[in-house]
Amino acid sequence: MTDAVKAPRAGAGGASVVLLCLLVGLLLTACWHLTQGTSGVGPADFLDALLGREQSHGATASTMEIITGSRIPRLAAGIAVGFALGVAGALLQSLARNAMAAPDTLAVTGGAYFAITLVAAFGLSVPLWASGITAFLGGLVAAGIVLTLAGGAGTSTTRLILAGSAVALALQAATSTLLILYSEETTSLFAWGSGSLSQLGLRAFWQVAPVVLVATVCGLLLARRLDLLSAGDDAASVLGVPVRSTRAIGTVLAVLLTSASVTLAGPIGFVGLCAPVLVRLLGRLVPTLNRHAVLLPAAGLVGALVVVAADVIVRAVLGADEAMSVPTGVTTTIAGAVVMVLLARGGRDSGPTRRPPGATVTIRSRLRFLVVLVLLLALTFGGHRRRPARGPPVALHRRHRRLAAEPGHPAGPVRARRARTPGRRGRARRWRPRPGRHVSSRRRAATRWPSRGSSASPAEPGSARSSW
Repeated sequence: MTDAVKAPRAGAGGASVVLLCLLVGLLLTACWHLTQGTSGVGPADFLDALLGREQSHGATASTMEIITGSRIPRLAAGIAVGFALGVAGALLQSLARNAMAAPDTLAVTGGAYFAITLVAAFGLSVPLWASGITAFLGGLVAAGIVLTLAGGAGTSTTRLILAGSAVALALQAATSTLLILYSEETTSLFAWGSGSLSQLGLRAFWQVAPVVLVATVCGLLLARRLDLLSAGDDAASVLGVPVRSTRAIGTVLAVLLTSASVTLAGPIGFVGLCAPVLVRLLGRLVPTLNRHAVLLPAAGLVGALVVVAADVIVRAVLGADEAMSVPTGVTTTIAGAVVMVLLARGGRDSGPTRRPPGATVTIRSRLRFLVVLVLLLALTFGGHRRRPARGPPVALHRRHRRLAAEPGHPAGPVRARRARTPGRRGRARRWRPRPGRHVSSRRRAATRWPSRGSSASPAEPGSARSSW
């Protein structure tokens, strides 16, 4: 088997190993997450309940009831939200071709949160599916405003990020204003607005999970187009990719995933930014991860791992009781801020004005270098031919210069004048005979100079001339 056939299989095997490792890491973190809580059910009780043995500690409520009624819904919400935000961030970064693109920086999360807050401020009580539709419409409108301000989907990525940041700040200010003016109607949105995984059951998860699954499958169907789109709009168009429809469908899918996560747990920030960046960093070691068929699920798994790990770390550091008052979105925002600083430091020379790296020049063969240098000098100076000046003054030969210096010579100064020769076009150089040389009368007549003070032309017969 040739190396060309072995290489893709090796890359596919590496991607499978990475996905398997991410899945195992998520399962281990989930098991750790289930052992933390305020009810006193620890790892030993969880292991006993998992193996079907009798509990070693007498608890007020049964262990399985606590796990299934409180901890599993929180864990399921964290996995669904992280997976949705990871896939949404990967889609937006691929469409914008910018590592800074995310549901947060493009104002999709802010638009969804503002729409839900606006509905709550007017005192409207809507079911979960209606809240999801409201969040989807708000995020879609915010994305449309960002694209309009940036000048379209195919505009510069820098303008897209700047427009998204401006709209996100404006929506955040508007949401804060509504929360302050309508504090009684929006009391429950204060903690939820920072991203909370607290759930009353699995009902909300079962309503959001199909939306996340369908949107992810649709994104995988666009994987081939996204791979070609990464080469540029012009190259993708030549290869038959409908660029506008691909961007539109990808944007709608990203907004749908973001609105589902906001409906379930509120706006959890920077997960959509961190997850795709971490996968692309792994893609330097395993190039197959850069294919969107692998990138999208990998980004989803990393996003779920980030959210669940953030919740676990808060509970492990602060304790279960104090961690209840700290939303999960606060931890993910801090982690996202660190990632943004690292991206800014590492990408300061990227873009169209990238500074070229310093290069060192080495001479492999001195003999070749000397030969080439001699040839270049020979071509430069050896092929140079001196041409007479085309200006009016022309330098005379030393014999003529000596004659011209004699008093009364019509040439006057050392440099002779140019005159138009009769019968020739353009300005020609006058022929002058050498001293002692026989010259025909016809040519002597053509080379006579007019005397000083006479305006007659040399070609005019009968005019006053002064011969040599």
